[in-house]
Amino acid sequence: MPVPQGEQNLTTEVFADPKALFATLGSRQPLHRISLPDGMPAVLVTGNREARQALSDPRLVRSITAAAPELHKYHPLASDDYALSRHMLFADPPDHGRMRKLVSTAFTRRRVEQMRPRIQQITDDLIDVIAAKGEADLVETLALPLPIAVISEMLGVPFADRSEFERHAEVLTGINASSGFDAIIAAGRWFDEYLAGLVQQRRREPQDDLISGMLAAQDKGDRLTDVELRSNALLLLSAGFETTVNLIANGLLALLRHPEAMAALRSEPNLMTTAVDELLRYDSPVSCVTYHFAQEPVEIGGFEIRSGEHVVIAAAAANHDPTVFAAPSRLDLRREGSGQILSFSHGIHFCLGAPLARLEGEIAFGTVLRRLAGLRLAVPTDSLVWKASFVLHRLERLPVTFTPDRDPNPIDSVHTV
Repeated sequence: MPVPQGEQNLTTEVFADPKALFATLGSRQPLHRISLPDGMPAVLVTGNREARQALSDPRLVRSITAAAPELHKYHPLASDDYALSRHMLFADPPDHGRMRKLVSTAFTRRRVEQMRPRIQQITDDLIDVIAAKGEADLVETLALPLPIAVISEMLGVPFADRSEFERHAEVLTGINASSGFDAIIAAGRWFDEYLAGLVQQRRREPQDDLISGMLAAQDKGDRLTDVELRSNALLLLSAGFETTVNLIANGLLALLRHPEAMAALRSEPNLMTTAVDELLRYDSPVSCVTYHFAQEPVEIGGFEIRSGEHVVIAAAAANHDPTVFAAPSRLDLRREGSGQILSFSHGIHFCLGAPLARLEGEIAFGTVLRRLAGLRLAVPTDSLVWKASFVLHRLERLPVTFTPDRDPNPIDSVHTV
């Protein structure tokens, strides 16, 4: 049976704005049959409980083989030309569990926590560059370079290669919006060749990095194949880069738009853990979680999803579900209930890098508030430009002004004698 077309064709902009999305849909019912901005028919899940149910239902799988044939043309990463989609994010059990266990052996919480001093140093170095200027674009000077530096160091990517990595990663994270099919395939091939060379180097000379750790990981004879290793390395690179960029940039904008919240976080640093959760909820780095396909008919919230249909989780909308979050449009840095936030997905595909993203956000927010006094948005809010994507919510620029620090790193004269 052909997949039914959506009743409404939605624009890119509404996915990151729950109020606009519900106004366009005309209803707060938890599931809707729609067409995405690229034309792909989908069932959109906007309710929080229903979204968590969908993300946990084993009948909704990532494999394109479960999708109705007419949907295949909308899924560029399923192409045989794109080798690096063989990672755990697009895998179903049992392959997903096998890969995640092996990758987790290298990407541990302990390894992440050990990065804390280095993340602080990188952040301070980035702030040093702008501290005396009194103005900056915090996307260009902090939100972008910090996650790239951190995940590149963890994977062992040389500093000289990071700008080219960023350029190709921008193509991949523009999927379904600003990147064409040919550009996506070309970027994938570049990463495949680059990572193949990096893997060969680590086979010869293992180091204390994630690629060496994944090469060494095994469990009862299970190992990552070469293509799985490269695919999962790319997943860590791209996911560790884009989501954290958006967390930092969107979170700083939310604080700038709510001076009372910024002042509270400055005066009460112990709020940081719940503050990061709330900033993730308030303006989610990820607007939608795409590419789940029904292997068989599935009923969620009284709505029947037909076999072969594409199910999309509206993470930003689910994070503003008033039946779960009281006054969801209010920024409340003391809000509890982080277990219901879907910015890092849910279920078996919950983001493995969530602890790293949270740590980088915590350090970035704390350092900015501590070192950039008088921080203000330098342009009207309605002049800010967002990246054209219905999957991710990312600022192009975040211009700010602040009180210049004429001596950001004063030298202690006692030690210079």
